Parts: sequence; C-alpha cells; structure tokens
Amino acid sequence: MKWMKKHKILTGCLLTFLLLIGLVLGYIWSKLSLIQYMTGNETDYSQESRPPEESQGQIVDASGLPVSQVPPPIPFERIEKRDDIVNILLLGTDERTRDFSIWARSDSMILISINKTDHTVKLVSLERGMGVPVLEGEHEGQYDWLTHIFQYGGADLVCKTVEHCFRIEIDHYVRINFTTVTSVVDAIGGIDVEMTGPEVGYLNTVYESTDQLFRAGLRVGMNHIDGTVALDYARLREIDSDWQRVERQRKVILAVVNQLKNSGLDDLDNLLNQVLPLIQTDMTMLEITQLMLYSPNFLKAEFDQMTIPREGTYGAMSGMGGRTLFAVDFEENSRILREFLYGETEKP
Repeated sequence: MKWMKKHKILTGCLLTFLLLIGLVLGYIWSKLSLIQYMTGNETDYSQESRPPEESQGQIVDASGLPVSQVPPPIPFERIEKRDDIVNILLLGTDERTRDFSIWARSDSMILISINKTDHTVKLVSLERGMGVPVLEGEHEGQYDWLTHIFQYGGADLVCKTVEHCFRIEIDHYVRINFTTVTSVVDAIGGIDVEMTGPEVGYLNTVYESTDQLFRAGLRVGMNHIDGTVALDYARLREIDSDWQRVERQRKVILAVVNQLKNSGLDDLDNLLNQVLPLIQTDMTMLEITQLMLYSPNFLKAEFDQMTIPREGTYGAMSGMGGRTLFAVDFEENSRILREFLYGETEKP
C-alpha cells in the first residue's frame, strides 16, 4: 500500500511537471507564431527589379578620398564558418508602416554575431554607402550602394552580397522597419540614451518646428525617450555623417537590451504581442527556440562593436545612376572582420 501511495504521488508530480512544461512550450510557440517566417524570396526580383528612381541623397562624403577608376577586387578566401558562432544580419528597412514592401531599402544593416562558446555578442555596422556588385538580375555586374541591394533581390541577396564581399557566412537574417523600432521602444516604456549638445540642439529644433518639443524635452546628458525620438536619434546624420549615425543605431540597440533586463513578465508579454508581428526572418521556430535556450548566458555579456569599412580602407568610385560609392578594400576589411568575429583565421 505504501508503495502504491508513493507511486501515485510520484506519478502526480511527474504529470504536473509535464503539464507545466507543456504550458511553457505552448506559450512560447504561441508567441513565436506571430513572427512572419520567410521560406525564400516570395517575389521574382529578376523580373520586377528596377534601379531605385529616388536615391537617399548623396549619402557618401567623398571629399578628400582617393577615387578608384575600377571596382576593387573581391577576396578569394573561403567563406568562414564556425558551428559555435551564429551570424544574424539585422536589416532595418525604410517603411513607416506595419507592412513590409519589396521596394524598400535596407536603411540599416547590423551584423549580430553570437558566440555560444564564449557567451559573447558582437555588433558590426555595415556602412550603407559601400559600393558592392549586384550579383543577380538585370543589373548584374554593376555597382551600387549596399542599401539599394535589397531592391534588387530582397534580404536573401543582401546576405549573399555580404558573404561574397567579406567571406563570412550569414546564417540568418531578421528584418524590421521604422515602425518596429518605435513599437519596441514604446512597448518597454522608452529607453535611456545619453546625448551630446549638437544632438540635442538638432533634435529639439526639429521637434519645435513640428510642435513636439513639449513631448521631447531633450537636454544634454541622459534622456529617457520614446519610440519616435529613438528612431529620429538612430537616423540622425545631419550634424556629422553616416559614420556617427551607425554608432547611434548601436546605442539604441544596447539601450533596448538594458531596458529589457529590468522588464517584468507583463511588460515582456506586451512587447512580444506588439512587436513580433512586425518582424520577418528566415529562421524557423525551432531555430529561434534553440537560440532562446542560450539567452540567459548573454544577459551580462559585453557587446563588442565595430563599423565596416575601417577608417583608411576605402576611397570613392562612381556607380549606378552616377551615385558616388565608397570603394572598399574588401580584402583588408574581410581580414579585419573575420579576425574580429573568429580570431586569427587561416587562409586555405
């Protein structure tokens, strides 16, 4: 009798444990199902692509740069890959709606490299004005800004281009847009960002002209800002250049991470409900779940950062539509990037 009683207790405990596990997995699965999963390019870009009729202004400051008459060579090293490192290309496209467009441009490109062995995360901003070859379609072989490549073949072609030029494997991509950014920041109650005098002066002037100064209230030093201000801050380049702009983008990402560390379960649930439908990715639910299992190891991780191309490793060249492009020394920047992500690499 005692044995049967113990057996029932153990069985009851086991069933309760399995039920809890099922509820947790069910909750996770229900949230992950909100994401837009992409199984490939749903659009035939080879038929529908066209050169961007409206450029983003002259985003490349070529003053004082050496001018290349021919495109720089692409390195021949093998594409670097390590099983314990996951490289995810974060693409921020330039829609201001909840819907994604095939004619968007990847306004921001940040490589997120996750080392599952060392429990480190590295962020690499890819300068959008880099001149890169169009690898597929009617414009194949011509050079254009990296930011325009999205219009020629979507996220898949952007990933392929980064792999081709820098010889590192891009495992996955995650696509967000301007609406995603504002929704994330607002859903977590805003973020804390330290601003300089020129940054505050410019943004306050913009908000004053649109009657938003009372809401922004920016000052030199630390500011608690909402999603609209965070987006404008991340896109700010008028006071300096695109190089400082990508640094601001990384600051916003890190500020979001810091805010998430202090968020409660209700806040996180609200965040997932609002933001996950505004994300596209080529990862599967299982792959995302596997990455989530590693997430506790990265809560206190330091985020190493850099921007490609490195200063002094690029000049200027002319590309499609007469646009001025950064003529990047791909061989040198490939070496720099591979060393940053993987340490010393061996050539074949």
